[in-house]
Amino acid sequence: MGYTHYWERPDGHEDRDAFRRLGTDAKKIIAAAREIGIAIGDAYGEDEPVFSEQHFALNGAGEHAYETFWWDSKATKAAWATTDTAFAFTKTARLPYDAVVTAILIRAKEIYGDAVEVMSDGLWEEWQAGRDLYARVFGREASEPFSREPAQ
Repeated sequence: MGYTHYWERPDGHEDRDAFRRLGTDAKKIIAAAREIGIAIGDAYGEDEPVFSEQHFALNGAGEHAYETFWWDSKATKAAWATTDTAFAFTKTARLPYDAVVTAILIRAKEIYGDAVEVMSDGLWEEWQAGRDLYARVFGREASEPFSREPAQ
């Protein structure tokens, strides 16, 4: 399976203001990560991360790329889903870009509130690099975003 972070949003949920705020803050997180030597690329780990009106996507870069982190402006559940939630996940394999993914998920929970549920294979203590990156960008300690026990 691999070290994975998960999030859920209600099917069809769209908050354009929250999406714009998260995209702006994700760019700040990426810039801060690069300042401390974390290489970030697009979905394939090659060029620049992609930011559009519909989504943003990033990965580690080069040999530190693993699986794409993708955030849609509108949550859409998979055709095979049996619940009314849009479920997404990213496996980071604990590579350096994991700090960026976890910092963004912390911020997503703050911005979206109850409209997003964050889960992880990791414990809060394992998110320390993301917590430090979050504090570097926002100047305050991060709040734990988990709303239930980590996935096993």
